[in-house]
Amino acid sequence: MPVTNDNNGTVPPDQVPDESGAGWADYLAEFHNQRPGAVEAVLSQAAAGDTTPYRWLARAIPPRVRTVLDLACGSGAVSRELASADRMVIGIDLSEAELDLASQRGPGPWVRGDIRRLPFADSSVDAVTASLGLVVTPELSQVLSEVARVLKPGGVLAAIAPALRGIAPRDLRVLGRLTARLRTRPQFPGAVELAGFKRSLSEAGLRRVEDGRERYGFWVTSRADAETVMKALYLPETRWSRVESAIEHLEDRIAKHGPVELAIPMRRVVAIK
Repeated sequence: MPVTNDNNGTVPPDQVPDESGAGWADYLAEFHNQRPGAVEAVLSQAAAGDTTPYRWLARAIPPRVRTVLDLACGSGAVSRELASADRMVIGIDLSEAELDLASQRGPGPWVRGDIRRLPFADSSVDAVTASLGLVVTPELSQVLSEVARVLKPGGVLAAIAPALRGIAPRDLRVLGRLTARLRTRPQFPGAVELAGFKRSLSEAGLRRVEDGRERYGFWVTSRADAETVMKALYLPETRWSRVESAIEHLEDRIAKHGPVELAIPMRRVVAIK
């Protein structure tokens, strides 16, 4: 059955991912072509104190680093956090729409390419960052091998990804009500919580030196905020009518109880070659 999207079009049946992961490439290409900047719109406003997930990731990169490669850079949020006069930050992504938006917001350079086959020389960068980049592909080991190849000895990999643990009961109740209306959770082609990540790092020649967690909150104060959140979720098998139901639920909650905070738990992993 086709999946209705926010543009009232449909995703063809052969583009809907199945349990084996087939179809994800087509789904992600269509998602980011239609909604460039959607993920950044949420994560750039999600906060824990004075920190956003992007800022938390950027802080893992030492000041001495001069060349950074940002995997699956999207609209360039991490690249802009890392930018400085004496540092080059290269963003790579498959989506032309995301890269066009990135080029409007920051200097780049921006490269269209596949993170499973990085178009860079061996030992050519000081650090690699990935904001969700390691969970948007099922080929984690292949990506990490490429990361290790392009990193210089002593180079740093810093990545963030959605977390499943560390959510308070109150947060679970709020998210559970949305899940009930969507009839699914947001999905990723790769393993959320980076299952088997330590082993994959070791096999690629990378040593984990940090593994931390942080809870961020996105405040929904209007229907526009609710739409922003829903448009940023990967929901490949969900009809738009169900998404609309979740948006209306948030509207009702705001009307009755005021702004609603949605918890966004994240995990940050840092490794060294």
